[in-house]
Amino acid sequence: MSQGWRPPAIAFVGRSGAGKTTLLCSVLRILRAKGIRVAAIKHAHKGFEIDYPGKDSRRLREAGANPVLLVGPTRLARIEELAPPREPEIAEAIALLGPTPVDLLLIEGFRAEGVPKIELFVPSLGQLFCRNDPDLLAVASEGDGAVLPEGVLSFDRNDAEGIAALILRACGLFPRSDGGCRGSASTPKGAIPLKEARRKLREAMAADRPNAAEEVSLSQSAGRVLARDLVSPFDLPLAPTAAMDGYAVRASELGEEGRAFSVAGTAAAGAPFAGVPPEGSCVRIFTGAVLPEGTDLVIPQEEVVLHGDRVILPAGRRAGENVRARGESFLRGQELLRAGTRIGPGALALLAAAGQDTVPVYPKLRVGLLCTGRELRPVGAPLRHGEIYDSNRAFLSSALAELGVVLVDEGIVDDDSRVLEERLDALAEKADLLVTTGGVSAGESDYVGKLLAERNAVVIRQIAVKPGRPFLFARWRGKPLFGLPGTPAAVFVLYYDLIRPRVRSAMGEREPVERARLPALSRIPKKAGRTEYWAGRLALGTKGEAAFAPVSTVDAAGFLPAAAADLLALLPEESECVEVGEPVEVIFLPK
Repeated sequence: MSQGWRPPAIAFVGRSGAGKTTLLCSVLRILRAKGIRVAAIKHAHKGFEIDYPGKDSRRLREAGANPVLLVGPTRLARIEELAPPREPEIAEAIALLGPTPVDLLLIEGFRAEGVPKIELFVPSLGQLFCRNDPDLLAVASEGDGAVLPEGVLSFDRNDAEGIAALILRACGLFPRSDGGCRGSASTPKGAIPLKEARRKLREAMAADRPNAAEEVSLSQSAGRVLARDLVSPFDLPLAPTAAMDGYAVRASELGEEGRAFSVAGTAAAGAPFAGVPPEGSCVRIFTGAVLPEGTDLVIPQEEVVLHGDRVILPAGRRAGENVRARGESFLRGQELLRAGTRIGPGALALLAAAGQDTVPVYPKLRVGLLCTGRELRPVGAPLRHGEIYDSNRAFLSSALAELGVVLVDEGIVDDDSRVLEERLDALAEKADLLVTTGGVSAGESDYVGKLLAERNAVVIRQIAVKPGRPFLFARWRGKPLFGLPGTPAAVFVLYYDLIRPRVRSAMGEREPVERARLPALSRIPKKAGRTEYWAGRLALGTKGEAAFAPVSTVDAAGFLPAAAADLLALLPEESECVEVGEPVEVIFLPK
């Protein structure tokens, strides 16, 4: 999180009655116990009074003094009238702190201000206020129901310890053994925090979502992204149907004791019973068959006694038992799938059931790939001294293909500025989004970064992460360009954390939920001042809960950890280690 406030500030926002003050007080006690000096600002919507008629301070105010300062041996207070009445900005309130030695400022309210926020969410009180606020840091909720944007963390409303820990990490504060408070190691010069990089990428690519659509056959829609909301053209089932094999009968004819019925005929799926069964009769029926007219109950065959050419049906049954009502699966006009849904096997089956023989989808995204470096050789070519195979190209080609993009592979280009410019121009003509590897550091042969800097096209140049600090985002001929460093470990982690979500967004897909917080199974050391990525596996904790088991720190080569991992952990920038049981943010890796 990029903190532009001094002291660093966090605002608690939410609807009236959500419990903001209660949570704030709990968090305050925890932070104070850690030696952190905290100031608080509360927004009062309806005005307030802190003195009352007859008090000297009130008399001074009424006589025209403004402001009035109350000074005593235990506290100070300032009362200032706002004339005309107005809503002060948060910066004005913060300025009143003056030189007060404060490590952290907690704010209640001011949800419209550009302050990092934690929103309290109670579903019964209404929807989230700040769902689309780029400064939303976390949501503290009562139960489920909040669909959260990418990168926003989720806490239980009563988890004051977890929220206090988040605030310390977000603001770069942590306690010392002497009870004091110090900031984390400084962010490397020129690098921005990871959270800020994510925000900048979202903002920079907000206009890159598709706005056209094309119709494809149902069989060709698998893996594509739906371009508009789809609703059902009919009820399913179209009529009440049997949910079990048995006998269809009128519930009103069963009486209080079992009785014998004649069998008027048979009904099967696709072969309904013709006509209306006479009184005192039932119909042998099979799962999926339409209920004969007049019947409203199916008695399972295992509960029926055969007696010659008649059947004895048990009493005490109600209409509707073992019957699928009309429209039970979905009703005519009901929304089946929302625009932005990636069509997987389940969605495909739903569309088929609704008779959707063609599907509106977004056009496939064309992604251009260019790997730079004179040391790179295609896999299978003979290697000379100092050369390596281009593993980044193999990884990115596979990872992008898994998303269903059209890959435009420009292969390998030597470290040559003129040739690089020509190849990028050619790639921009054929692709909607560009990805390069290598050439983004500060060396003499890092031509990708130099070329883009000369064009004043760079939006992001470095991120405070390991591995992957020399990450680059820019525009080339109007097309978004992701410049990755050449180390395979950096390519691996930056693709899954930063590129993959943005590619999916550019395909028109809604933000998928691919992240969670899991407790660490072992202690993980790290350096403060940067986010560190660790590869790991999903494991079971001591109580059977899901947990993160480190495979290895993602090293400079990173091949073995990447191949073994199904999780990627992000260790927070300000921490010096992750303790056993401490929750860490993880990305679920596709397999």
